[in-house]
Amino acid sequence: MGLRYLSWAHGWMTLMQHYPNAIMDFPPIEVHEDGSVTVNCSIVIGTFARHMWLPVMNNKNQAIVRPNARDISDAKMRCLVKCMALFGLGLYVYAGEELPRAEDSKVEDKSPKKKPEPKAKAEPAKAPPPKESESEMTENEARAFADGMSQFLELMTSVDGLNSYYKENISTITTVQNQFQDIYNEMIAAFKTRKKQIEEGEADNG
Repeated sequence: MGLRYLSWAHGWMTLMQHYPNAIMDFPPIEVHEDGSVTVNCSIVIGTFARHMWLPVMNNKNQAIVRPNARDISDAKMRCLVKCMALFGLGLYVYAGEELPRAEDSKVEDKSPKKKPEPKAKAEPAKAPPPKESESEMTENEARAFADGMSQFLELMTSVDGLNSYYKENISTITTVQNQFQDIYNEMIAAFKTRKKQIEEGEADNG
């Protein structure tokens, strides 16, 4: 239909990169008198919660009467994207705007230029205070990331998708590996288990 959209997979991966402790939930669907269905999605990030709903629709954005399981599943993923938009991620899609570009955010400063002030006498440079490791994380953060990843893996339906998710989050995964080996081992086991399930499902369908 020529419509633009944000992939739920890329949207969720982006969310996990910034808020690995985010939690999503799909409350029970609503079945209406005419046989159409509305799905619901909730996302919690820290103390902030957002909820969104969406009717199960066809490619013409018309409500489907007595939708099948695939229709409902697709609608849930679309609802997930709309719920993420309430936090600002991909909101431009629903605002009818073009994809944001970095150069568009640069606004030319037309304010009067101030004359440079005389430079003060240079003082000997002082060594900056030591910084804490930027990759340092707490055990709770590592566990929250692992739990979020576990939920996300259940949504993946292809090995390529699994590999893409792993590459997108390799930095955080490596941090967990270096600091919390037990949690890392659990994550890798979950990856292998889901990969085997997908491969077996593809073999059965083949």
